[in-house]
Amino acid sequence: MPNKIVLVAGADPLEGIGGHSRYVRAHGRAVRRAGFEPHLFCASSQGGVIETEFGVLHRTRLGGLHQLPRFKFWKHLLVWHLPPVARAVESFILTDGGPRLIHAFGRYGCVGVAVSRALRRRGLHAIPLVSAYDTMAREAQAKVHGLSAAHGFFRRLGFRAELLWTRLILDPLERRGYVGSRLVLVNYECVRRHLVQSYGLRVEIRKIPYSSESAFLDQGGSLDAPDVVRQPRSSGTPVIVSVSRHDPRKGIDVLLHALARLRMTGVQFRACLVGAGPLLAAHRRLATRLGLADVTAIEGFVPDPYPYLRHADVFVLPSLEEGSGSLSLIEALQAGVAVVASNVDGIPEDVVDGESALLVKPGDAAELGAAIGRVLGDPALRQRLAHCGRETFAARFSVDAFANALRETYAELGVTP
Repeated sequence: MPNKIVLVAGADPLEGIGGHSRYVRAHGRAVRRAGFEPHLFCASSQGGVIETEFGVLHRTRLGGLHQLPRFKFWKHLLVWHLPPVARAVESFILTDGGPRLIHAFGRYGCVGVAVSRALRRRGLHAIPLVSAYDTMAREAQAKVHGLSAAHGFFRRLGFRAELLWTRLILDPLERRGYVGSRLVLVNYECVRRHLVQSYGLRVEIRKIPYSSESAFLDQGGSLDAPDVVRQPRSSGTPVIVSVSRHDPRKGIDVLLHALARLRMTGVQFRACLVGAGPLLAAHRRLATRLGLADVTAIEGFVPDPYPYLRHADVFVLPSLEEGSGSLSLIEALQAGVAVVASNVDGIPEDVVDGESALLVKPGDAAELGAAIGRVLGDPALRQRLAHCGRETFAARFSVDAFANALRETYAELGVTP
Protein backbone atom coordinates (compact mmCIF):
# COMPACT_ATOMS: atom_id res chain seq x y z
CA MET A 1 0.00 0.00 0.00
CA PRO A 2 1.35 3.47 -0.85
CA ASN A 3 1.85 5.96 1.95
CA LYS A 4 -1.09 8.27 2.51
CA ILE A 5 -0.86 12.05 2.21
CA VAL A 6 -3.51 14.33 3.69
CA LEU A 7 -4.40 17.25 1.40
CA VAL A 8 -6.52 19.97 3.00
CA ALA A 9 -8.55 21.33 0.09
CA GLY A 10 -10.92 23.31 2.31
CA ALA A 11 -13.51 23.94 -0.40
CA ASP A 12 -14.99 20.95 -2.21
CA PRO A 13 -12.84 20.41 -5.34
CA LEU A 14 -15.82 18.81 -7.11
CA GLU A 15 -18.13 21.74 -6.39
CA GLY A 16 -15.67 24.61 -6.73
CA ILE A 17 -15.84 26.78 -9.84
CA GLY A 18 -12.55 28.66 -9.63
CA GLY A 19 -8.84 28.11 -9.91
CA HIS A 20 -8.48 26.84 -6.34
CA SER A 21 -10.42 23.65 -7.08
CA ARG A 22 -8.51 22.98 -10.30
CA TYR A 23 -5.23 23.68 -8.49
CA VAL A 24 -6.12 21.19 -5.73
CA ARG A 25 -7.24 18.50 -8.19
CA ALA A 26 -3.97 18.87 -10.12
CA HIS A 27 -2.04 18.38 -6.89
CA GLY A 28 -4.05 15.28 -6.06
CA ARG A 29 -3.15 13.79 -9.43
CA ALA A 30 0.50 14.74 -8.99
CA VAL A 31 0.60 13.20 -5.51
CA ARG A 32 -0.85 9.98 -6.92
CA ARG A 33 1.65 10.06 -9.81
CA ALA A 34 4.44 10.49 -7.24
CA GLY A 35 3.47 7.14 -5.70
CA PHE A 36 1.31 8.23 -2.75
CA GLU A 37 -2.35 7.81 -1.87
CA PRO A 38 -3.90 11.30 -1.59
CA HIS A 39 -6.75 11.88 0.87
CA LEU A 40 -8.43 15.25 0.35
CA PHE A 41 -10.49 16.90 3.09
CA CYS A 42 -13.05 19.62 2.46
CA ALA A 43 -16.24 21.31 3.57
CA SER A 44 -19.11 20.61 1.21
CA SER A 45 -22.83 20.79 0.63
CA GLN A 46 -22.66 16.98 0.77
CA GLY A 47 -21.10 14.52 3.17
CA GLY A 48 -19.33 11.18 2.94
CA VAL A 49 -16.19 9.66 1.46
CA ILE A 50 -15.86 9.00 -2.26
CA GLU A 51 -13.11 7.74 -4.54
CA THR A 52 -12.10 10.11 -7.35
CA GLU A 53 -9.41 10.13 -10.03
CA PHE A 54 -7.42 12.65 -7.99
CA GLY A 55 -7.68 10.86 -4.63
CA VAL A 56 -10.04 9.85 -1.85
CA LEU A 57 -12.32 12.79 -1.10
CA HIS A 58 -13.51 13.23 2.51
CA ARG A 59 -16.47 15.61 2.58
CA THR A 60 -17.69 17.30 5.75
CA ARG A 61 -21.24 18.46 5.20
CA LEU A 62 -22.07 22.05 6.11
CA GLY A 63 -25.49 23.64 6.43
CA GLY A 64 -26.65 27.14 7.24
CA LEU A 65 -25.26 30.04 5.21
CA HIS A 66 -23.21 27.69 3.05
CA GLN A 67 -26.43 26.58 1.36
CA LEU A 68 -27.57 30.06 0.34
CA PRO A 69 -26.70 31.13 -3.25
CA ARG A 70 -26.11 34.70 -2.05
CA PHE A 71 -23.13 33.51 -0.02
CA LYS A 72 -21.77 31.10 -2.60
CA PHE A 73 -18.75 33.23 -3.49
CA TRP A 74 -18.02 34.67 -0.02
CA LYS A 75 -14.82 33.38 1.49
CA HIS A 76 -15.88 34.63 4.92
CA LEU A 77 -17.49 31.19 5.32
CA LEU A 78 -13.95 29.99 5.94
CA VAL A 79 -14.57 30.71 9.64
CA TRP A 80 -17.20 27.96 9.69
CA HIS A 81 -15.22 25.63 7.42
CA LEU A 82 -12.13 25.32 9.57
CA PRO A 83 -13.25 23.53 12.78
CA PRO A 84 -15.20 20.66 11.17
CA VAL A 85 -12.54 20.05 8.53
CA ALA A 86 -9.81 20.09 11.19
CA ARG A 87 -11.76 17.59 13.29
CA ALA A 88 -12.20 15.31 10.27
CA VAL A 89 -8.47 15.37 9.49
CA GLU A 90 -7.52 14.73 13.12
CA SER A 91 -9.99 11.85 13.41
CA PHE A 92 -8.70 10.28 10.19
CA ILE A 93 -5.08 10.40 11.33
CA LEU A 94 -5.91 9.04 14.78
CA THR A 95 -7.99 6.21 13.29
CA ASP A 96 -5.72 5.33 10.40
CA GLY A 97 -2.40 5.80 12.18
CA GLY A 98 -0.62 6.30 8.87
CA PRO A 99 -0.54 9.86 7.51
CA ARG A 100 2.16 12.00 9.02
CA LEU A 101 2.15 14.78 6.44
CA ILE A 102 -0.61 17.40 6.13
CA HIS A 103 -0.38 19.40 2.91
CA ALA A 104 -2.83 22.32 2.90
CA PHE A 105 -3.61 24.95 0.29
CA GLY A 106 -3.59 28.70 0.72
CA ARG A 107 -6.01 29.97 3.33
CA TYR A 108 -6.54 26.46 4.69
CA GLY A 109 -2.95 26.18 5.93
CA CYS A 110 -4.16 26.96 9.45
CA VAL A 111 -6.04 23.63 9.43
CA GLY A 112 -2.79 21.70 9.05
CA VAL A 113 -1.15 23.74 11.79
CA ALA A 114 -4.10 23.27 14.17
CA VAL A 115 -4.24 19.51 13.58
CA SER A 116 -0.47 19.16 14.00
CA ARG A 117 -0.63 20.92 17.37
CA ALA A 118 -3.63 18.86 18.50
CA LEU A 119 -1.83 15.63 17.61
CA ARG A 120 1.30 16.80 19.40
CA ARG A 121 -0.69 17.06 22.62
CA ARG A 122 -1.54 13.39 22.12
CA GLY A 123 2.11 12.46 21.61
CA LEU A 124 1.84 12.12 17.84
CA HIS A 125 3.90 13.91 15.20
CA ALA A 126 2.48 15.28 11.94
CA ILE A 127 4.23 17.77 9.66
CA PRO A 128 2.19 20.69 8.25
CA LEU A 129 3.14 22.33 4.96
CA VAL A 130 1.18 24.69 2.74
CA SER A 131 1.08 25.64 -0.94
CA ALA A 132 0.50 29.37 -1.51
CA TYR A 133 -0.65 31.15 -4.65
CA ASP A 134 -2.11 34.39 -3.21
CA THR A 135 -3.47 35.79 0.04
CA MET A 136 -7.10 36.56 0.82
CA ALA A 137 -6.28 40.13 1.83
CA ARG A 138 -4.53 40.88 -1.44
CA GLU A 139 -7.29 39.23 -3.45
CA ALA A 140 -10.03 41.16 -1.64
CA GLN A 141 -8.13 44.44 -2.07
CA ALA A 142 -7.70 43.76 -5.79
CA LYS A 143 -11.44 43.19 -6.15
CA VAL A 144 -12.18 46.57 -4.60
CA HIS A 145 -9.60 48.27 -6.84
CA GLY A 146 -11.23 46.68 -9.89
CA LEU A 147 -14.73 47.96 -9.09
CA SER A 148 -16.45 50.55 -11.24
CA ALA A 149 -19.83 52.28 -11.27
CA ALA A 150 -21.02 49.68 -13.76
CA HIS A 151 -20.87 47.03 -11.03
CA GLY A 152 -23.70 48.66 -9.04
CA PHE A 153 -23.83 50.25 -5.60
CA PHE A 154 -24.84 47.17 -3.60
CA ARG A 155 -22.33 44.95 -5.37
CA ARG A 156 -19.56 47.44 -4.63
CA LEU A 157 -20.71 47.66 -1.02
CA GLY A 158 -20.59 43.87 -0.74
CA PHE A 159 -17.01 43.64 -1.99
CA ARG A 160 -15.93 46.42 0.41
CA ALA A 161 -17.56 44.53 3.28
CA GLU A 162 -15.69 41.41 2.19
CA LEU A 163 -12.42 43.36 2.29
CA LEU A 164 -13.12 44.61 5.82
CA TRP A 165 -14.05 41.11 7.05
CA THR A 166 -10.96 39.65 5.42
CA ARG A 167 -8.61 42.14 7.03
CA LEU A 168 -10.13 41.83 10.50
CA ILE A 169 -10.93 38.11 10.72
CA LEU A 170 -9.53 36.01 7.90
CA ASP A 171 -6.06 37.46 7.37
CA PRO A 172 -4.90 36.51 10.91
CA LEU A 173 -6.09 32.94 10.28
CA GLU A 174 -4.21 32.76 7.00
CA ARG A 175 -1.10 34.21 8.61
CA ARG A 176 -1.25 31.49 11.26
CA GLY A 177 -1.14 28.82 8.57
CA TYR A 178 1.96 30.22 6.89
CA VAL A 179 3.86 31.03 10.08
CA GLY A 180 3.13 27.67 11.69
CA SER A 181 3.93 25.40 8.73
CA ARG A 182 7.24 23.59 8.36
CA LEU A 183 7.51 24.60 4.70
CA VAL A 184 5.69 26.94 2.31
CA LEU A 185 5.59 25.92 -1.36
CA VAL A 186 5.12 28.50 -4.12
CA ASN A 187 5.22 28.39 -7.90
CA TYR A 188 6.16 32.03 -8.50
CA GLU A 189 8.76 34.48 -7.22
CA CYS A 190 6.08 37.18 -7.00
CA VAL A 191 4.22 35.04 -4.45
CA ARG A 192 7.39 34.56 -2.42
CA ARG A 193 7.95 38.31 -2.33
CA HIS A 194 4.37 39.01 -1.34
CA LEU A 195 4.41 36.49 1.52
CA VAL A 196 7.65 37.92 2.90
CA GLN A 197 6.37 41.50 2.62
CA SER A 198 2.98 40.68 4.12
CA TYR A 199 3.91 38.32 6.93
CA GLY A 200 7.69 38.60 7.37
CA LEU A 201 7.92 34.81 7.12
CA ARG A 202 10.99 33.12 8.55
CA VAL A 203 9.85 29.64 7.53
CA GLU A 204 11.45 28.26 4.36
CA ILE A 205 9.64 29.26 1.18
CA ARG A 206 10.47 26.93 -1.71
CA LYS A 207 9.60 27.38 -5.36
CA ILE A 208 8.60 24.19 -7.18
CA PRO A 209 7.15 23.49 -10.65
CA TYR A 210 3.49 22.68 -11.17
CA SER A 211 1.05 22.03 -14.00
CA SER A 212 -2.62 22.15 -14.92
CA GLU A 213 -5.09 19.35 -14.33
CA SER A 214 -5.68 19.03 -18.07
CA ALA A 215 -2.04 18.02 -18.49
CA PHE A 216 -2.88 14.78 -16.63
CA LEU A 217 -5.97 14.10 -18.73
CA ASP A 218 -4.69 13.19 -22.19
CA GLN A 219 -5.23 16.61 -23.79
CA GLY A 220 -8.02 17.53 -21.36
CA GLY A 221 -10.59 14.94 -22.31
CA SER A 222 -12.87 15.31 -25.31
CA LEU A 223 -11.58 17.46 -28.15
CA ASP A 224 -15.04 17.91 -29.66
CA ALA A 225 -15.56 21.61 -30.21
CA PRO A 226 -18.57 23.17 -28.46
CA ASP A 227 -21.02 24.66 -30.98
CA VAL A 228 -20.32 28.18 -29.79
CA VAL A 229 -16.73 27.95 -31.07
CA ARG A 230 -17.12 25.30 -33.79
CA GLN A 231 -19.68 27.10 -35.92
CA PRO A 232 -17.81 30.43 -36.25
CA ARG A 233 -14.55 28.69 -37.10
CA SER A 234 -16.20 26.55 -39.74
CA SER A 235 -17.31 29.77 -41.44
CA GLY A 236 -13.82 31.29 -41.27
CA THR A 237 -14.55 33.75 -38.45
CA PRO A 238 -11.74 33.81 -35.87
CA VAL A 239 -12.70 32.86 -32.31
CA ILE A 240 -11.53 34.64 -29.16
CA VAL A 241 -11.80 32.66 -25.91
CA SER A 242 -11.30 33.82 -22.34
CA VAL A 243 -11.49 31.49 -19.32
CA SER A 244 -11.79 33.42 -16.08
CA ARG A 245 -13.93 34.03 -13.02
CA HIS A 246 -16.27 36.98 -13.18
CA ASP A 247 -15.03 39.14 -10.34
CA PRO A 248 -13.59 42.69 -10.40
CA ARG A 249 -9.92 41.71 -10.33
CA LYS A 250 -10.19 39.59 -13.48
CA GLY A 251 -10.86 42.52 -15.84
CA ILE A 252 -13.69 40.95 -17.82
CA ASP A 253 -15.29 44.38 -18.20
CA VAL A 254 -12.01 45.64 -19.70
CA LEU A 255 -12.10 42.79 -22.22
CA LEU A 256 -15.68 43.60 -23.19
CA HIS A 257 -14.76 47.24 -23.82
CA ALA A 258 -11.76 46.07 -25.87
CA LEU A 259 -14.03 43.84 -27.96
CA ALA A 260 -16.42 46.74 -28.52
CA ARG A 261 -13.50 48.83 -29.80
CA LEU A 262 -12.49 46.02 -32.15
CA ARG A 263 -15.98 45.75 -33.56
CA MET A 264 -16.17 49.50 -34.16
CA THR A 265 -13.06 49.24 -36.33
CA GLY A 266 -14.68 46.53 -38.47
CA VAL A 267 -12.67 43.54 -37.19
CA GLN A 268 -14.59 40.29 -37.63
CA PHE A 269 -14.60 37.87 -34.69
CA ARG A 270 -16.67 35.74 -32.38
CA ALA A 271 -15.88 35.73 -28.66
CA CYS A 272 -16.67 33.16 -25.99
CA LEU A 273 -16.17 33.94 -22.30
CA VAL A 274 -16.11 30.89 -20.04
CA GLY A 275 -16.36 31.00 -16.27
CA ALA A 276 -18.70 31.74 -13.38
CA GLY A 277 -18.54 34.34 -10.65
CA PRO A 278 -20.52 37.01 -8.81
CA LEU A 279 -20.37 39.50 -11.71
CA LEU A 280 -21.53 37.09 -14.41
CA ALA A 281 -24.97 38.69 -14.79
CA ALA A 282 -23.50 42.21 -14.69
CA HIS A 283 -21.05 41.35 -17.47
CA ARG A 284 -23.83 39.87 -19.62
CA ARG A 285 -25.73 43.14 -19.26
CA LEU A 286 -22.59 45.11 -20.11
CA ALA A 287 -22.05 43.04 -23.27
CA THR A 288 -25.60 43.87 -24.36
CA ARG A 289 -25.13 47.60 -23.69
CA LEU A 290 -21.91 47.56 -25.73
CA GLY A 291 -23.66 45.94 -28.69
CA LEU A 292 -21.75 42.66 -28.39
CA ALA A 293 -24.62 40.27 -27.70
CA ASP A 294 -24.66 38.87 -31.25
CA VAL A 295 -20.91 38.21 -31.42
CA THR A 296 -20.04 37.38 -27.79
CA ALA A 297 -21.25 34.34 -25.85
CA ILE A 298 -20.83 34.52 -22.08
CA GLU A 299 -21.20 30.87 -21.19
CA GLY A 300 -20.82 30.88 -17.42
CA PHE A 301 -19.47 27.78 -15.71
CA VAL A 302 -18.49 24.77 -17.82
CA PRO A 303 -17.10 21.53 -16.32
CA ASP A 304 -14.13 21.42 -18.71
CA PRO A 305 -12.94 24.61 -20.44
CA TYR A 306 -10.14 22.85 -22.34
CA PRO A 307 -12.18 22.04 -25.50
CA TYR A 308 -12.98 25.75 -25.82
CA LEU A 309 -9.27 26.57 -25.67
CA ARG A 310 -8.34 23.76 -28.05
CA HIS A 311 -10.53 25.26 -30.77
CA ALA A 312 -9.81 28.96 -30.18
CA ASP A 313 -7.72 31.24 -32.38
CA VAL A 314 -6.79 33.63 -29.57
CA PHE A 315 -6.87 33.24 -25.79
CA VAL A 316 -7.22 36.46 -23.78
CA LEU A 317 -6.46 36.89 -20.08
CA PRO A 318 -7.40 40.48 -19.15
CA SER A 319 -6.67 40.24 -15.40
CA LEU A 320 -6.02 43.32 -13.31
CA GLU A 321 -4.45 41.06 -10.67
CA GLU A 322 -3.67 37.36 -10.51
CA GLY A 323 -1.75 36.99 -7.26
CA SER A 324 0.45 34.37 -8.90
CA GLY A 325 -0.02 32.86 -12.36
CA SER A 326 -3.07 31.55 -14.17
CA LEU A 327 -4.10 27.94 -14.70
CA SER A 328 -6.15 29.06 -17.68
CA LEU A 329 -3.04 30.55 -19.25
CA ILE A 330 -1.16 27.27 -18.75
CA GLU A 331 -4.01 25.35 -20.35
CA ALA A 332 -3.99 27.78 -23.28
CA LEU A 333 -0.28 27.16 -23.78
CA GLN A 334 -0.94 23.42 -23.70
CA ALA A 335 -3.78 23.79 -26.20
CA GLY A 336 -1.53 25.64 -28.65
CA VAL A 337 -3.54 28.84 -28.91
CA ALA A 338 -2.02 32.31 -29.31
CA VAL A 339 -2.11 34.25 -26.03
CA VAL A 340 -2.81 37.91 -25.23
CA ALA A 341 -2.53 38.57 -21.49
CA SER A 342 -2.02 41.25 -18.88
CA ASN A 343 1.55 41.93 -17.84
CA VAL A 344 0.90 41.43 -14.13
CA ASP A 345 2.08 39.26 -11.20
CA GLY A 346 3.28 35.79 -12.28
CA ILE A 347 2.16 36.01 -15.91
CA PRO A 348 5.50 37.43 -17.17
CA GLU A 349 7.24 34.62 -15.25
CA ASP A 350 5.44 32.11 -17.49
CA VAL A 351 5.51 33.77 -20.92
CA VAL A 352 7.77 36.20 -22.77
CA ASP A 353 6.26 39.21 -24.48
CA GLY A 354 6.51 38.94 -28.25
CA GLU A 355 7.65 35.31 -28.15
CA SER A 356 5.12 33.10 -26.38
CA ALA A 357 2.46 35.80 -25.80
CA LEU A 358 1.61 39.44 -26.27
CA LEU A 359 1.54 41.18 -22.90
CA VAL A 360 -0.39 44.39 -22.30
CA LYS A 361 -0.87 46.92 -19.53
CA PRO A 362 -3.63 45.70 -17.18
CA GLY A 363 -6.83 47.71 -17.29
CA ASP A 364 -6.11 49.37 -20.64
CA ALA A 365 -8.95 48.45 -23.00
CA ALA A 366 -7.39 50.30 -25.94
CA GLU A 367 -4.06 48.48 -25.66
CA LEU A 368 -5.79 45.15 -25.09
CA GLY A 369 -8.02 45.63 -28.14
CA ALA A 370 -5.06 46.64 -30.29
CA ALA A 371 -3.10 43.52 -29.25
CA ILE A 372 -6.05 41.22 -29.98
CA GLY A 373 -6.57 42.89 -33.34
CA ARG A 374 -2.89 42.49 -34.16
CA VAL A 375 -3.02 38.74 -33.50
CA LEU A 376 -6.28 38.30 -35.41
CA GLY A 377 -4.90 40.18 -38.41
CA ASP A 378 -1.53 38.41 -38.61
CA PRO A 379 -1.80 34.62 -39.13
CA ALA A 380 1.98 34.22 -39.06
CA LEU A 381 2.21 35.94 -35.66
CA ARG A 382 -0.68 33.85 -34.39
CA GLN A 383 1.04 30.65 -35.48
CA ARG A 384 4.38 31.70 -33.98
CA LEU A 385 2.85 32.58 -30.61
CA ALA A 386 0.97 29.29 -30.53
CA HIS A 387 4.11 27.26 -31.38
CA CYS A 388 6.24 29.02 -28.76
CA GLY A 389 3.45 28.60 -26.24
CA ARG A 390 3.40 24.84 -26.74
CA GLU A 391 7.18 24.73 -26.35
CA THR A 392 6.91 26.76 -23.14
CA PHE A 393 4.34 24.36 -21.76
CA ALA A 394 6.47 21.32 -22.56
CA ALA A 395 9.56 22.89 -20.98
CA ARG A 396 8.02 24.37 -17.84
CA PHE A 397 4.83 22.52 -16.97
CA SER A 398 5.65 18.84 -17.22
CA VAL A 399 3.50 16.61 -15.03
CA ASP A 400 6.56 14.47 -14.27
CA ALA A 401 8.51 17.49 -13.03
CA PHE A 402 5.52 18.42 -10.86
CA ALA A 403 5.18 14.93 -9.37
CA ASN A 404 8.94 14.56 -8.87
CA ALA A 405 9.11 17.89 -7.02
CA LEU A 406 6.39 16.77 -4.61
CA ARG A 407 8.01 13.36 -4.14
CA GLU A 408 11.38 14.95 -3.32
CA THR A 409 9.81 17.49 -0.99
CA TYR A 410 7.87 14.86 0.92
CA ALA A 411 10.98 12.67 1.15
CA GLU A 412 12.94 15.52 2.73
CA LEU A 413 10.22 15.68 5.36
CA GLY A 414 10.54 11.96 6.04
CA VAL A 415 7.67 10.54 3.94
CA THR A 416 8.43 8.32 0.95
CA PRO A 417 6.15 6.40 -1.44
